[in-house]
Amino acid sequence: MAVSCAYAGVFRGENMIKHILAFIKRSSSLFILVLFMVMFFNGHLPEALRYGAFFVLMLSILMDIRNFGLFNQILDSNRKLQYIDELTSAMRQSIKLNEVLELVMKNLTTELGYDRVLIFSFEHRGYRKDVLAPVAGLNIPMEKLENFFFKYDKGEDIVPKSAIEKKPYIVRNAREDHRCSQSFVELLDLTEYIVIPMISKNVIVGVLLADNRTNGRKILEDDLMPLIMFSNQGAMAIENARLYEKIEALAVTDGLTQVYNHRYFQDSLKAELNRLERYYKESTEKVSLMILDIDNFKKYNDAFGHQSGDTVLTEIGLILKGLSRKVDVVARYGGEEFVVMMPATPKEGAAIFAERVRSGIENYKFEMRDGQVQSVTVSIGVSTYSEDAKTPQALIEKADKNLYLAKSEGKNRVVLG
Repeated sequence: MAVSCAYAGVFRGENMIKHILAFIKRSSSLFILVLFMVMFFNGHLPEALRYGAFFVLMLSILMDIRNFGLFNQILDSNRKLQYIDELTSAMRQSIKLNEVLELVMKNLTTELGYDRVLIFSFEHRGYRKDVLAPVAGLNIPMEKLENFFFKYDKGEDIVPKSAIEKKPYIVRNAREDHRCSQSFVELLDLTEYIVIPMISKNVIVGVLLADNRTNGRKILEDDLMPLIMFSNQGAMAIENARLYEKIEALAVTDGLTQVYNHRYFQDSLKAELNRLERYYKESTEKVSLMILDIDNFKKYNDAFGHQSGDTVLTEIGLILKGLSRKVDVVARYGGEEFVVMMPATPKEGAAIFAERVRSGIENYKFEMRDGQVQSVTVSIGVSTYSEDAKTPQALIEKADKNLYLAKSEGKNRVVLG
């Protein structure tokens, strides 16, 4: 009763409302609840004032709930920004492209809460083949995307559209969205997903795609900001890793065709023959060599220009890499000549591979800058260690001699010797 009278005394007089407002301003809902209890059960106060105190209490509770939600949002945003900063530092320390891609995907799922992540890389493939190709995925059936790519045309799908416009998109219903390629949607069973362009120094590096197919969490507009920051930092890390790999590759790679250079081939051949001499005294292990020369290449250059000739060289390099095994060494030997070293391959196996290469190039349609389609043929000479030669130089000379025979016998053929 004494406490009740004390609170009643506080709110009597002309400044009662002023005191109440000042108290509310400085108090949380807990203090207002105590005040309400005192006032509500004080029989000396008017009923209107007591119910007014109840209204103030409810208002304060609602405001606290709202502020609590905002506070949690700020904490969550701050946590995401702190995470992005820490991840950026970790990505900058990694110089291997595969490590960077794995780091990006893993943290998008564990920290930002997405189920599946797919990264498209922007790649230059000749005049007509600027494409966005999937290079890494987490919880994505990458085997379904082995030969998949989008042309760099925003009419193809929302993925290239995002890259060209440098703008993120949230797709709500992929099967009813005309911007989405339905074959791609069906391939990955996409419904709702987000695409974010990966930009480094205002240059498109790729596109990041993420969805919540398993957990069903709705993608919100508020998700865009941390994802944009994350993808841009990821783009910088990817570019740094690519630059490091390019610097490493410069020493051993032909700049035009992106196959190994002449020096790397010579070193690899010597190392392989030394290995065989050391571990296989009976010469039971075979190594075959194939030298390829483009038929009538000078006439081709004169007719269509050196840029078209460079395209032919580049695409033949791609064909050779596509047909060869990981253990094979594909190199540009010089000018319009290529060489392939095939470990653990007898002459019969080399003959089959050489014919596959010859027919593959003959049937390939080389598209020029002006849109013309041309066919190209090649002549191939093959040699095998140790039945044809036992030293690197002799093995090369034997393959080169067989190449000369292929040329003199009418071109567009394989000669084994």
